[in-house]
Amino acid sequence: MNQPVFPQSVEEVQHILRTASDTGNPVCVYRQGLTTGISVDLAKLDEILEIDAANLVATVRPGVKLGVLAARLAQQGLRFLPADTPFYHEKTIGQFFYEGCANLSSLKYGSAKHFLMGSEVVLPTGELLKTGGKTVKNVTGYDFTRFFNGPYTDYGITVKFLLKLLPLPEMRKGMALTFASLNEVLAFVKDLKECRVVPAYLLWVDRQVQEIFGDNLQGQLLMLEFDGLQEEVDEQYQNAATLNKKYNGTILESYEGSGQIPCKWTHLYQSIDKYILTDEYKMAFTSQGEFIKAFYQIAKDKGVKAGLFGQLSEGKLHIACDTAKPDGGLIETVAAAVQQAGGSLSGKYDRLTGKSSSGVLAELEQRAKLRFDPKQILNRSLMLGVN
Repeated sequence: MNQPVFPQSVEEVQHILRTASDTGNPVCVYRQGLTTGISVDLAKLDEILEIDAANLVATVRPGVKLGVLAARLAQQGLRFLPADTPFYHEKTIGQFFYEGCANLSSLKYGSAKHFLMGSEVVLPTGELLKTGGKTVKNVTGYDFTRFFNGPYTDYGITVKFLLKLLPLPEMRKGMALTFASLNEVLAFVKDLKECRVVPAYLLWVDRQVQEIFGDNLQGQLLMLEFDGLQEEVDEQYQNAATLNKKYNGTILESYEGSGQIPCKWTHLYQSIDKYILTDEYKMAFTSQGEFIKAFYQIAKDKGVKAGLFGQLSEGKLHIACDTAKPDGGLIETVAAAVQQAGGSLSGKYDRLTGKSSSGVLAELEQRAKLRFDPKQILNRSLMLGVN
């Protein structure tokens, strides 16, 4: 692989793709795996083009880091909600949407993909395609914005994002809790759901993951934040504190306003020397206990130091391994356990490893890929499963 190129304008991105298409030279963006061709890094396309407070829309380039955007928006009393927690602050907008736009706050605010109003995409032929717009009437009909910005679809390179904004909440309160056992954590979350207490986010980190990242905490760690009107936040925070006592939990830390508790855990979503697989597994809350116990037995049988973290309330669980590259057998066995528990797979692992997916939707995606990238230059070897 050649040294990365850093385009500084949309025209440069168009030139790179147009030339690559003419010569059949492969191009790699956001991915690793190509041994030849051009590696494109969009870090220098990092402009915040506009913050339109009247229409609650920000227009940004793909290289803008979510943390930088969050700070700029906060100056105007606004937020791009998926970037509103420190967990994603080191990711760029481009990475965020390419990797599936996970939203830790989706339990309360919905999927992050609905915060994307429009985009501009450079196709592999060098053409510039515009989708959506600032208003809802511009995104009716076929949803080309999300079609071209689906995770790992590789139809083109998005060079502009139009993001839906929200006002900052009146109040924020958060807490970090520990429980002695997994059963107590699950019981706490179950009661939280039944009381209709909806945190802005709820993140569980098991003992194994804490050990992998060198933390000395003992017990099952749970981090929660509540936001909204002050009266509502105070009530929900107090309800959570009462349930914490019921299940013999310990409040390690609490905060009001812009808290710092989660900051040391931002590496959970972007680690260099550990293997992290996020946004692959989802299952019903009632099935999680069964799966988690099966996972621990699988890791033990495989002799792998691995743990779980995620949004227990929504059934979105992620893997962390104390290695840069896990054993493929471990991931395949875990996937079977997810399905055994009635859960589903997003297909992210197959995409990351270049395995061809199957089924009607996969066939449609492959046909679309041929239509927009006829010479198959964009992330070619990864799509074809070539190492």
